[in-house]
Amino acid sequence: MSSAEFGWESLLHTDAPSGCSLKAALFTTYDRADGRLLVEHILPLLLKLSREPDGEGAERQYFLLELDRRLKQLHDHLVVVSSTAREEPGGAEEAESGTYGWIWRSIRHLTVGSRGKAVQHAKLWLLHWGAADKDGVEYLEIVVSSANLTRAAFKGQLQAAWRACIQLRPQRSEARLARWGMLPEFLRELAVSAGEDWRLAPFVELLARGDCPDGVVFVASVPGTHSRQVLRRTPWGAASLREIMPSGRGKVSVDILSPFVGSWSADALCLWCAPFEGSPDRLALVWIDKNHPWARSKWLMPVGTLKTLTGAGASLLHLRHDSDDSKETDLFHEEHRPADDRWSHAKVYSLKRGSSRRLLVTSANFSPAAWGRQNDDGQLTIENFELGVCVEQATWPFDDLEAFDSEEDAATVSELPSRGSAFITWARAAWDGNKVDVDCRCETDQELAGVLQFGAEWTPITNWTIDADGRLRSAQVPWADSKRSPLLVRLTCEQESVSVPIFDARASQEREDTIPPDVDEDAAQTMRDELLFEQYGGRVAADAEGEEPTDSDDDEVAGAGRPDSYSVPAFDLARRHLGVVDNWADQVKHAPTRATGEFEREVLRRDGELLIKAFKRQAERDDKKGSAWAIGARLAAEELTLRLNHFQEA
Repeated sequence: MSSAEFGWESLLHTDAPSGCSLKAALFTTYDRADGRLLVEHILPLLLKLSREPDGEGAERQYFLLELDRRLKQLHDHLVVVSSTAREEPGGAEEAESGTYGWIWRSIRHLTVGSRGKAVQHAKLWLLHWGAADKDGVEYLEIVVSSANLTRAAFKGQLQAAWRACIQLRPQRSEARLARWGMLPEFLRELAVSAGEDWRLAPFVELLARGDCPDGVVFVASVPGTHSRQVLRRTPWGAASLREIMPSGRGKVSVDILSPFVGSWSADALCLWCAPFEGSPDRLALVWIDKNHPWARSKWLMPVGTLKTLTGAGASLLHLRHDSDDSKETDLFHEEHRPADDRWSHAKVYSLKRGSSRRLLVTSANFSPAAWGRQNDDGQLTIENFELGVCVEQATWPFDDLEAFDSEEDAATVSELPSRGSAFITWARAAWDGNKVDVDCRCETDQELAGVLQFGAEWTPITNWTIDADGRLRSAQVPWADSKRSPLLVRLTCEQESVSVPIFDARASQEREDTIPPDVDEDAAQTMRDELLFEQYGGRVAADAEGEEPTDSDDDEVAGAGRPDSYSVPAFDLARRHLGVVDNWADQVKHAPTRATGEFEREVLRRDGELLIKAFKRQAERDDKKGSAWAIGARLAAEELTLRLNHFQEA
């Protein structure tokens, strides 16, 4: 969505200039992130992988190894924050300990709730893109949406999203950071709740290097009970709506598109409208009828709230859908087709006063859990982390909707499904090579059971350390087997079970030899060498099959050319190897030299070290064909060693 009108496009794209590479990313989601969505869709796009995830045989293994290599380069630079539980069920092939559980060795997965109950409901992407060349600039791409990191969110739902890609300056500025409004403080509060106070600090620093787009205001909620004094300083939840009210005189009218409407009383509704100078009789809710295919399971509103809304004078706008008559179906956009069977998960609020309109794209449903419940003292109690972005907006796609003929036709439920009271509200696990550290928060004094899983094997957690309040628990499980890196901890309290991926906190050299499941261990090293050569202009053996001549039985003539060719194959192979070295050196030459380019230079330095090892292994493989074949790889290793000795780091 631009600041002028609604668009119609996939979330799975990037506005970063070509040639940029991802340096870091933060993703927030309500449901636990779907590993299959990440591996097969999001990561190949953002990491610009050269292979497709749906390949078979060797091609599939090359894809997994290429992804593994990029994740290791970005180790601990990719962060996902969610609630503890995963509510969307997944198939057996998506199990955390199954096909794609290994990605969490490098991706830092955090959950909120370390300091008390909290729900992570915001949907934010922060993507840090490196400079495309030595003199180029870096970029920060920001996406605020209603989309969780699940396949259902991308395949079966319509989402609302706002995206911006901004240039980053080399130096930070406090004044620049202040112009981002609530966003920096939201990130800090999110990190505190995740038990990692400093973890999101690098993303706050990126905001200090970029200018907030003109006319953009961020609106946020954080869990807790906030006093009037706090809300004046940091207006969370409903209090933040005063920051986005349109200018002018008279009452503000508000149109709401939300698939979930909470339980509202008349007083609570008035208090919610007050910050933006609105009133319930100026509120219009876009809603569906009882026969709509989204009714009863996807769009939910309690009948009590419907009575509250209509009793207060609010309008109920009829979003129609007739599968047999496209003219009786209200579409979201001119490119929206009646055959599109996705249901709307978007949450959009339009505030209007006179000719001035503001549009809020947010994760927040129209519910007190998202916006807060105000008590007699003016304190606001919020349950969820929520984030939205408000822009000046000239169009609203639902201006032509008509009101319901009868409110009795509206889809309602007698009561909303209970969110449930989770026992295990926060958890994390990390492996340092010798032990797995497990921490969690359990809101009951009932027995907590835990096992460390590796495939079908498991090791019980027998000793827990409990803090003074009895909620925070920690344990250490010995694990020194580097050939079988642990993937998962499963915690159980009564009938509740939570899976916790284990982050690999070892040094980079200790992590290099791990490989994804489904990759042939005997062929893995050769394939990784080939992928490394390919990254710098070489060719994977599978691509070059048939190009090399038939091996000679005589080592003395192994490098000789064929009778019908003037070329000497061994020399051609040497040129290809030395070309890899030249390409590496060229990338070093054009790497960013500022302090912000330290990450890129470190990757190149490490790649140089790995290339030397790879060329030495290649020389051993080539030597089996004849001594002449190994000359090129040996020369490349020697040349690269000399160049690496002169590698300059700013």
